[in-house]
Amino acid sequence: MEMRARESVSMSKDLTGEITPFATALHDVFLHSHCSSCFTKLLPQTPCVMSCMTCCSLRYCCSECLRADSVVHVSSGECCFFVDHLKRASPSYVTEGTSDLRAALRLLCVLEIHGLVSPDSINHYSRIGGLSASGIEEALKEGEVIAERILEGSLLMSSARKSRAQTCVIFSDRLKLEKMALWAVIINSVEVQLSEGLALGVAVYGPSFSWFNHSCFPSASYRFVLAPRNEDCASQKSKSSVVPASKGVAADVWHAWQYEDHSTHALCKYGPRVVVRCIKPINKGDEVCITYIDLLQTRKQDIRICGQSINLFVLAGDVLHHQSHTLILF
Repeated sequence: MEMRARESVSMSKDLTGEITPFATALHDVFLHSHCSSCFTKLLPQTPCVMSCMTCCSLRYCCSECLRADSVVHVSSGECCFFVDHLKRASPSYVTEGTSDLRAALRLLCVLEIHGLVSPDSINHYSRIGGLSASGIEEALKEGEVIAERILEGSLLMSSARKSRAQTCVIFSDRLKLEKMALWAVIINSVEVQLSEGLALGVAVYGPSFSWFNHSCFPSASYRFVLAPRNEDCASQKSKSSVVPASKGVAADVWHAWQYEDHSTHALCKYGPRVVVRCIKPINKGDEVCITYIDLLQTRKQDIRICGQSINLFVLAGDVLHHQSHTLILF
């Protein structure tokens, strides 16, 4: 899949409107300091800070965020995960953090609720809900850390989902769905950075963002924005300057695109949204590629991530290569 310019675009123009996420999850360290729905910081003077009364692990800045997030939090099995299953995770898994696992639980819940996942759509470990899941078989065969994380994470996810009896799709491989969802989060999610310049958590966006290819020579970047309260989701729809392009893609993949493109109900109402902007002139029909990081952040924020290691999974032929890169920013 790729995204191409619908029309010629000048530099610094937004190519998309505010794209709502399929699923989000705060990193563990920010669960008690930030709202799990909109990701805003919970200040000491914030009135009426609320939390899930069952697991007491997620906090919210207001009743609107609590109501918007509670259905997916409970139905996905995330609440049960905190109560009964987190303690079963290995110390190494907990040390690495559970945000990817929790985002995968939420992603599965949303896809099942809206009929965007089916046995036929994942028979070949290709895509789930329109999101790429290619390379998972190679990752599992390679073994090592990533395979262990997928296997343990899928077991924890399956247990949490069974606790809530929310599994709507039955597979011969009982963990296939969980493995694919977790892998889809690993390779499709982006780190959410807001005004604080910190990576607060992860977000998985639908085809309108995930189908942009990445490049070391990009023509576009992206930024995150917070959703306004009490908005009409339909009012945020704006014409996109890009269109998807591909050959030989299964019908369910286009179904995911069409659902997201025509839906007036945000899948994750108050979650952080992403906007794609061109960073150089683009001609009509050109492929639009985005950066690996948000180039529009301030210099101060750049310095925060200078020297951090980025994990990349590159599928070359039939071999999955795990590459770790250090960012050197000038």
